[in-house]
This record gives sequence, structure tokens and C-alpha cells, in this order.
Amino acid sequence: MGMSGAVGGSARRLGIIGLGEAGGAIASGLHEARGEPIPGFDLRNDDPSFSQRIADQGVAPCGSIAELTRQCDVLVCLTSAKVAVDTAVAVAAHLGVSDIYVDLNSASPGTKAAAAEIVERAGARFIDGAVMAAVPPKRHRVPILLSGAGAGAAAATLTRLGLNVEAIGDTPGQASAVKMLRSSVLKGVNALVLECLQAAAAYGVTDRVLASIDNSMPFDDWRALANYTLSRETVHGQRRAEELRQAAATIRAAGVEPLVAEAGARRIQAFMDEPAGKPLAASMRDSDGGADLVARLTDLVLAGD
Repeated sequence: MGMSGAVGGSARRLGIIGLGEAGGAIASGLHEARGEPIPGFDLRNDDPSFSQRIADQGVAPCGSIAELTRQCDVLVCLTSAKVAVDTAVAVAAHLGVSDIYVDLNSASPGTKAAAAEIVERAGARFIDGAVMAAVPPKRHRVPILLSGAGAGAAAATLTRLGLNVEAIGDTPGQASAVKMLRSSVLKGVNALVLECLQAAAAYGVTDRVLASIDNSMPFDDWRALANYTLSRETVHGQRRAEELRQAAATIRAAGVEPLVAEAGARRIQAFMDEPAGKPLAASMRDSDGGADLVARLTDLVLAGD
């Protein structure tokens, strides 16, 4: 249960559940902005090397969810869509009526509604959150949409705590619907570009294909988009494929068959499972992310790797 009597925004304390790339980046930004360690829990906290790394980012590692909820009454969850409901179950046992649980996982509205029912049954307030840009560059100032009962009041609290949030509705799932439907377009385009690149490389016509697309749509540098796509899928393909699967679930729940979103998820997942993924990732590391991944993919495909 959160801090006793901490009902005012200024008295509240924020803690983070899930200290991967996004959670760690938000914590480090808040630490620098607020000048104090940010309590956080992750299943890896008992690993000394992991615990030291997140401590260096400004996190005060907690040994359990119970310990985190004793210190904090605003819990921000950044685990994953696959375990969002399980995480809500684990946390709900320690929540009180003054606590706020903010689920920032990239999950479908249905998943958020299921988590909301669990948290609200415990008497706490559930807020659906959607992170609307890549976290590491902006850290705690990344734009976040909120929805759920009391989202406006929660937005005021989270703003005072240092986050960049906007309340858009009173129903859990509305914020996530915006993100999932946006993802169905953006990651669907990425999946299509990925498929095109692999086929073009096999024919030895990558440069001609990309040049032929230039100026045919508002985006006028398709090679830059191709390199961006490869950089994102090489590093984050598993997570992005899962996000497209969540987008497909969102679309299906609206009564529309998610043919394109499901195909995009399969394409990104297939790329992650192919041999070219690891050499491309190595090329990115060796060049600090500045490699021409389109040329590298072509070389790998033509070499039969």
C-alpha cells in the first residue's frame, strides 16, 4: 500500500515497475530533473550487475513490489504487453485507495481494460497510458496520452511529478487505441519496406527500387526510411512485432479483420528469426548506429548468409 495520507499531488512519490530501456530512461530523466533517486522494481533487481547499472541511472532498486508500494503511491508500469495483466494482479495485492497505477505498456485496449478491472477491484485508480514516441531521446519528457476514470486529475499529478502527459478520455483503453492504431500504420509501413528490401536485395536492384519510389509519396528519401526501418527492426524487432500483434487485436475488437497488421507482425518476426538479423545488429554496434544497413543487408542476402 502506498504512502499513508499522500493524497495531494505534491506529497506523492512515483515508482517504476519494469526497468528495461524505457523504464530506465524515464527513471534517469526524472532522477536528473528531481535530484533524487527514483524507486524501481524489476525481476532482475537481485542480479548485482543489473542492480548496479540501474543505480547508476538514478534508480533506487527495491527488492519486491511490496517494498516499492510502501515507498510510492504512483506506480508506473513498463513491463510488457504479454505480462501486463499478470503484473496488475501482482501489484493489486499491495495497492490502497489513494494509489494510482499507470500502465504504460504497449498493449491493446482489451488488455488495458482487463488490467483496469483488477486494479480498480483493489480500490486503486487505474490509468491507461500510451507512450507516443521513442523513449530514450526524450526520457521522462516523452509524450504520453492518458485515459481512464480520473485521468484529468492523474495528469495533473503526473505533470507535477515531471512527466509529459495529456488526458484524452475517461475510459481505459482510449489512450492505447490511439497508439495501437497509429502503430498499425507506422509499423505496417516498416514491415512493407522490410519485405521490399529483402526481395530487392535478392534481385540486386535495391538502389533502383528505392530511387523509383522517391517523390512518389510525401516522404522523399526512401533510402533514409529503409535504413531507419532496418535500424529499428534489428534492435527492437521482437517488441515491435508484439506491438503490431496488439494493434491487430485492437483492430479486430473494432469489428475489422486485421489482415495487414497481422501480416506486418509476421514479417517483422520472420526477419528477427532470419540469419541476417545478427550481422546487421553487429554492424550497428560497430558503427555507433551510423552504418548503411541497406548496403549491408544486400551484401548478406547476395552472400547467402
